[in-house]
Amino acid sequence: MKKRMRLLLATATGVAVLVGGASLSSASASVSQAAYAAADDITNVSVSSAYVPADKELEVSVTFAVANPLGSGTGPAQDADKVSITSADITPPGKSAKAVSVSYTAPANVADGQPRPTTASGSGKFTITKDDPSGDWTLKIVTSRGTNSFTVKVAGKQGITGASVNPNPVNLLKGHEVKVTVQAAVKDASLVSAKMTSDTTSEYYDLGSLELGSDGYYTGTVYFTDDSAPGDWTLEISANRGGETLKGVGSFTVNAPVGGASKKAKSKVTLGAPSKAKASTAFKLYGKVTRGSKAYSGKIVEVYFKKKGTTKYKFMGFAKATSTGKYTKAVKQRYDGYWRVKVPATSKTYGSWSSQKFVDVK
Repeated sequence: MKKRMRLLLATATGVAVLVGGASLSSASASVSQAAYAAADDITNVSVSSAYVPADKELEVSVTFAVANPLGSGTGPAQDADKVSITSADITPPGKSAKAVSVSYTAPANVADGQPRPTTASGSGKFTITKDDPSGDWTLKIVTSRGTNSFTVKVAGKQGITGASVNPNPVNLLKGHEVKVTVQAAVKDASLVSAKMTSDTTSEYYDLGSLELGSDGYYTGTVYFTDDSAPGDWTLEISANRGGETLKGVGSFTVNAPVGGASKKAKSKVTLGAPSKAKASTAFKLYGKVTRGSKAYSGKIVEVYFKKKGTTKYKFMGFAKATSTGKYTKAVKQRYDGYWRVKVPATSKTYGSWSSQKFVDVK
């Protein structure tokens, strides 16, 4: 097996190193929500995803409420009763404080006999850089009445920490398809996908979205036909969260079948689907079916769905390709889950599966 070192390329992120044999190591970003201590003047504090980015600066939004912004009571409010915000900052562990830009305007005074508002809204922003530490950050909002302190939990960088191809090497078998499983260990990603590409030809297998299992690993499967290109192949893992994407690459080997490849033609099917859909509302799956290098005219494909957290795909119906190989199918679902389309095999054509697509149902 060919051994090599490659960079984990990053789109709008940092870089890390992957070792040959589809073994990965890297650093990236993860998300954690904030936790808050009790306060007197400032309440209902909420912070957007707070994590150390791999490369670019991350702007974090803060929202909060000011309690009794005109003071308590029912009499006419005076300017002296108004709560003002004099400063705000946030301090990472072991580092100097960072400024928090705050937007807040106290409500207008009320007339005599009118109730004073119990809360008023405010917001703020601060940045986290790739060199900042993770952990408990201290947020302080100073008002004209005193200092309000909170703890914001900032998560560490996202990470692709390992990946494997099984079996490795992939030994092709004449007249049969070989099931190949990809498993990846990725820290705090919202979406993980995989693609396998021959180093010597343009051939590739797109696994699409990998599924996070109860064991903490992301997994996907693909089926290699006996005419798959032998030699060195590259596994590429993509991990995404928010605006950041990390890509890691590693190598594995495919061995030609004993006795050579069969005469069967290879089929291929693509799958497109929305990333989000409304519960029990129809949405479209679509794609194209090919046989060899031509459209698989009139081919009937099978549509499958697997509910998130389950282990088996359920048959959801058929779709028929047009003369140009294109198909569409309207489907409905009440649950988050994964979709795949299958091209059934014939005596002269290999079957195939599309990449796996995850649809978030709201």
